[in-house]
Amino acid sequence: MSRFLPVMSRLLPILCTVALFAISTPAQTAPERTIQAAPAQTVAQSAPATTAAEPSAQAAPAQSDSEPSPQSAPATPRISAVLDGPRTVVFTAPDDSCIPADIPDAMARAFRDSTGTVHFMTASSELFQSLGPTLDTVQHSCAQAFYSDADPNPGHFNDQAWLDSFYTLDGVNVVALSHTEYHGWSHPGECHQQDPNNFFFCEDDSDTYHLSKDGGFHYESFGAPHNFVAGVPFKYQLDNGPTGYSVDSNIISYGGWYYAIATDWQWPRNCSGKTGPHPCQVPGGGAPIRTQNIFDPSSWRGWNGADFSVAFVDPYLGPVANPEQHVYTPVPNMQFVNGLNVYQTANVAVAVLWDYFDDELGSPGLYFTTSTDMVNWTKPKLVVTLAQIRANDPEGSFLYAYFSLIDPNAPDLSFSVIGDHPYLYYVRLDNNNVFNRVVYRQALTLTPIQ
Repeated sequence: MSRFLPVMSRLLPILCTVALFAISTPAQTAPERTIQAAPAQTVAQSAPATTAAEPSAQAAPAQSDSEPSPQSAPATPRISAVLDGPRTVVFTAPDDSCIPADIPDAMARAFRDSTGTVHFMTASSELFQSLGPTLDTVQHSCAQAFYSDADPNPGHFNDQAWLDSFYTLDGVNVVALSHTEYHGWSHPGECHQQDPNNFFFCEDDSDTYHLSKDGGFHYESFGAPHNFVAGVPFKYQLDNGPTGYSVDSNIISYGGWYYAIATDWQWPRNCSGKTGPHPCQVPGGGAPIRTQNIFDPSSWRGWNGADFSVAFVDPYLGPVANPEQHVYTPVPNMQFVNGLNVYQTANVAVAVLWDYFDDELGSPGLYFTTSTDMVNWTKPKLVVTLAQIRANDPEGSFLYAYFSLIDPNAPDLSFSVIGDHPYLYYVRLDNNNVFNRVVYRQALTLTPIQ
């Protein structure tokens, strides 16, 4: 979205869209891609024996599964962190960019393919990667792995897509979930607003499914509804949103399930929570979603406040009965999520939180929160201050965003598991030029505490 607002809790759509207002990539320069149905039933069986630690892909879970008890949260270990050495520049835009749209516009993610090659991404709507034998030695490649289609039909969920959540069981078949934005202002007749700052009026976000069958070098898209992972049960409305759902975390495997965190904007605009004269149909916040089959985009379920029984429905397939049943219930502090990992030392899930503007979490900086059930989270703990992040900045006006943890010694192909010495990745943005961005890497030392 086009400009920074004075108060907000989720930044990804804003930073993603601000670049797209300035970039115009001719559609004819992208090679044609085939849109087809998602081959869930064939790929789901492809996990090799070497990935026995991962849960096997299977049918979507029944809604009656027993859920964790809230009493489990107080005993959950927390994590302290210390920066371990100076930061290292990983990528600089535009100096290292292949095209103007090749900018770090999402959290850093990585996975290892079946040949041992590490794929490192900080995605934009045109996906380029850095490749190499290790995280420390990756080199940026100008072989484009994904092109956004700029589809003008909001019901296709196929306009601008940021592939920012990856998972692989075998290093060959790589699932990618995308933060997908429909930009009404880019399509004739789909937005009456002239000011691009008014993204709330003419944007609709959703989460879509993509698949690589060649180890992550090229990604397929699928025709709706086979690409639909999560979205609100309301169609795009001219000049009225809704702004929709976004998956801004990576995927982890934990307790026999695959999890990610979805976030949203409350809707309609200026609604008044659950009560009042204008109650919200979509409450603002974030919540976990989960599946046991990452190759079936329809199998993801959201949290409803009591269990994971929220089924996400495509509103373009027909009228949605009881739409409130298809909207997740937010979990405290998840609106600030940037990354999700399994901390192997304490066997807990850890969410990386960064509050860009509000200081709602406390003093400005990076926070960790942990959980053993993905629903009950410990009180966010400040682990790195904004002052520490800014310590070596030159003169200028900068914003920091897109924080994530990646362990160079992760035992899993998807780098979702971390030990005591992961890397912290983040992006510095120049407030005076949106295209001037730097990806940094800095070592951390983690310690579990009670």
